[in-house]
Amino acid sequence: MKKRSVVFAAIGGLGISFCLVAGKSLDINYTLDLLDKSFYLQWLFIALLLTVLLYIFWKIADGKLSLEKGKYTFLVRAAALVERVESRLRFPGIMLLLLLCWLPAWLSIFPGVFSYDAYDEWMQIYSGQLTAHHPVLHVLFLGGIVEGVYRLLGSYNLGIAICTFLQMAALAGALTYTIGFLRERGVNPLLRVFAFLFYGFSPVVQLFAICGTKDTLFTAAFLLFIISVYRLALQGEVFFENERWMAVFVLSSIFTMIMRNNGLYIVLCTLLVSVLACRKRWKKYLLLCVAVLAVYGLYIGPFYSVLGVTPGGKAEMLSVPLQQLARVYHYDKASFSDQELEYMYSIVPQENWELYRSTVSDYVKVGFQQEVFEQNPGKFFRFWLETGVKNPLSYINSFLIGSVDFWYPFSIIDGYQDVYGKSSYFDYKVSEPGTENVLLPAFHEVYEAISHEKEVQSIPGMFLILSPGWYLVLYLSLFLYQWKNKKYGQMLVLLPILINFGTVLLGPIALVRYVLILFFAFPMYCTMVGKAGGYEAETL
Repeated sequence: MKKRSVVFAAIGGLGISFCLVAGKSLDINYTLDLLDKSFYLQWLFIALLLTVLLYIFWKIADGKLSLEKGKYTFLVRAAALVERVESRLRFPGIMLLLLLCWLPAWLSIFPGVFSYDAYDEWMQIYSGQLTAHHPVLHVLFLGGIVEGVYRLLGSYNLGIAICTFLQMAALAGALTYTIGFLRERGVNPLLRVFAFLFYGFSPVVQLFAICGTKDTLFTAAFLLFIISVYRLALQGEVFFENERWMAVFVLSSIFTMIMRNNGLYIVLCTLLVSVLACRKRWKKYLLLCVAVLAVYGLYIGPFYSVLGVTPGGKAEMLSVPLQQLARVYHYDKASFSDQELEYMYSIVPQENWELYRSTVSDYVKVGFQQEVFEQNPGKFFRFWLETGVKNPLSYINSFLIGSVDFWYPFSIIDGYQDVYGKSSYFDYKVSEPGTENVLLPAFHEVYEAISHEKEVQSIPGMFLILSPGWYLVLYLSLFLYQWKNKKYGQMLVLLPILINFGTVLLGPIALVRYVLILFFAFPMYCTMVGKAGGYEAETL
């Protein structure tokens, strides 16, 4: 077991060290010199230190994280008080308290943050042209409410406010359910208080709670899906005897697939691996999977047909290849022959290739000619592959710089810096057709600073609150910790998070909203260390 701990600690040390050393180079220089020997020396030196630290932390976690009766009298009394308060508040009370915690953020930019894809979703309803580029159900929800209220009452702001409040209520319900799940697991009451405080006062949670983006509802459904996987993997017998648990599993799976395109891959991969936890109950599990896939099939089939939904574009799926080609074009245009350049300009106009920005593919992919691509997709991929063989370091750097904000704990998230001129941590604004009303100016200044001032992200220790990379490092460490201890059921529970991370690496830009689950699931996952609370995993 000792050798096993050293091996897994070394794997974790190497992975985290790469995130730190490579991330720093990319964050400062926008490139990583893979031929520089000093890079590898730094990588290995820091990996050695981290290996020792992980080994020590895991050893502590294996034996010293439980609160024994008779010790820490103050903490025991505090836990008892939390139990009494929680029993009186119950579900509606905790949910209402969360909404009250978010109220100042909402009033700071009333009727709510209407940004990111909200304008495009509303325009689909306004124009009557539905596409599958954005989740159709969310388009109907957001655009339908905003435009419907305007046509009935003549106010777009009222429609945005209603939509924002409904999303806040749905998120508060999902987070309250999560806190209840921790209680169901027997997690220490003080850790449940931490979960409530995190959900109530984390600026990331607050900002996205008042934001009309689809990612808020997606994350709420995703969180419930993870809870269902937890029950399935660790309480298999009880799970299949509880109709409400199975209903939550089916509904959360469906909404996770519907609310974001990558949700389909997350759910399908997780369902496939979860078969290992359901060998003895495979018939019941198969019925649940069939129900999930059948409803999703009806949604993208007959439901789409009735509404006249047209397919979304393929440019989003090709973000990484287009960016890699654009980087080679930007730094070594002369390496392309006239014939190759002619082909490139037929796929994407020259002016778009020349708008290359290393951190975001939007400037290039906006000019993508899908008709030309569909005439011969194989030709595009052959050209992309041949170019990559000639320029491997450019391709690697393009991929790394496009995703560094996801995995470097000290990264300053500013992928849209050329548009905003500042940080793009959060798109704190009310776009058309809404009108911004600042009812609490002091809070508005705080959230504006968090969203757009790089200096805020640079404050010492702020990465513990704002950095996706920091939370990713914690999840990877926990995944290896469970693997070291052969707790395969708990590894399965961590799997959806890692699958989601793998899918967003292929996206057009590294934004916090793509990895919100890293933040929202954190209170639940931090209870999986050592003996912090809950039942043990079944052997898969």
